Amino acid sequence: MKKLGYKTIILTVLALLVLSLSYFYTVFHPAEKPDWGLSFSTESIQYLGFDWKTAYLDILNDLKPKKLRLMAYWELIEPNRGQFDFQTVDEMLAEAGKRDIRVILVVGRKQPRWPECHQPSWYKDLSAADRDKEQLIMIEQAVKHFKNFEAVKMWQVENEPLFGFGPDCPKINKEFFGKEIGLVKSLDNRPVVVTDSGELGRWLPTAKVGGDVFGSTMYRVVHNPKFGYFKYPLPPAFFKIKAGFLSTFTGIKEFINVELQAEPWFETDVYSTDLKTQFTLMNPKIFKENIAYAQSVGFKENYLWGVEWWYWLAKSQNDWGMWQEAKNLLNSSGG
Repeated sequence: MKKLGYKTIILTVLALLVLSLSYFYTVFHPAEKPDWGLSFSTESIQYLGFDWKTAYLDILNDLKPKKLRLMAYWELIEPNRGQFDFQTVDEMLAEAGKRDIRVILVVGRKQPRWPECHQPSWYKDLSAADRDKEQLIMIEQAVKHFKNFEAVKMWQVENEPLFGFGPDCPKINKEFFGKEIGLVKSLDNRPVVVTDSGELGRWLPTAKVGGDVFGSTMYRVVHNPKFGYFKYPLPPAFFKIKAGFLSTFTGIKEFINVELQAEPWFETDVYSTDLKTQFTLMNPKIFKENIAYAQSVGFKENYLWGVEWWYWLAKSQNDWGMWQEAKNLLNSSGG
């Protein structure tokens, strides 16, 4: 028997790869009509110069989202070691409950919004062992307290835990991440969301730690210090194939988009970026394109990332374009 030539081997490998990708693509079943919600950060809205509660109520009353992702930042709920203050998150959950809004509540140290890792000032003086100990205590107290709110429908434990990003914000140890998930599940039976970067994350290592729902991010135009701004050349099939792969090799069958880009990716920040550049990076037209992209992917739920920026545009720049586009979308969502 003649030895297989390199071309034959390469063609065989390519054929197997195409078949595998085609299979994973068909495993994922996209939602016919995805739901839309918002991520909201008290720290982000305060950074932009607004009272968080006024802005939050404006968002709820005018945009009328049916789904929210909220953050229980560690520095917010335990400003002093052993002294918990849940008032801010309590008020957000209470207002959401009045409106029958379904909430994903994020707990942990690694949370959405810069600087990615969120911890109180006293954390830095602890030993590594005490840091882990205090983090588990914080999560336990948070879940025990916030589980009393019916508005909380899912817990998100950490944010992109195995994806290193942000200053002094390394990946979380997988074993410790597993302890966090196990702790949350021992305290409450609501589903646990685990998340990873949509474009750069591997997904499988995060999913195998033990979540019930997988949350991907979805950013279209980003900034890299070496290459500047660029748009990911990834078709919607990229996400479908990754979801199908995850469904095949884990028990996770439900996929959501926890961050759909609806604000500029700032090289520095909003105050150091002129308005023209901001609108070049994000505007109602690009917003609609990102919505269409997410619809093509077909994840069940999509949480828009950028409501704080829309609010800043509307209140500080008297530009309501992004706000109105989002309002139209949220009003059409079945929730």
